[in-house]
Amino acid sequence: MEKTIKNKAKKSDQGIPEGFTEVTGFAAFATRNGPYFEKIVDDTTVIRAFRSDERHLNGVHYVHGGMLMSFMDSALARTVFYRTGKRCVTIKMNSEFLSPVREGDWIEAHCELVRDTRSIAFVRGILKVGRRKVFMADALFHYIKREHD
Repeated sequence: MEKTIKNKAKKSDQGIPEGFTEVTGFAAFATRNGPYFEKIVDDTTVIRAFRSDERHLNGVHYVHGGMLMSFMDSALARTVFYRTGKRCVTIKMNSEFLSPVREGDWIEAHCELVRDTRSIAFVRGILKVGRRKVFMADALFHYIKREHD
């Protein structure tokens, strides 16, 4: 038992890859599930990431599918904002689970804005652990104007 606890501590204490910085100013939901990190690649690309830990696991000790979906939803919305400067809300998201994710894994979201109209953004993305694709999604987001903007 003691050995297991030590191994878990080592996994969750792994460092953050170079170029990533912690994102602050989240809504309460994301704050409870984070921290999330970002790496600005260029003027059109931002990679969002997180390190999975015990909080994210399901009953069979893999990262819960709902966590992957929530994280992808935030990464896709962040991509829309990064590319357009517009806030948005999810209208529809289709997702596919490709491979299980374990505690301690560093999960990166690689997303792209495929198309945007006056009111709708079309985006897609892939979650990766290293080079392994673990989850993919495509989504539609509706642009909004926040009441306090």
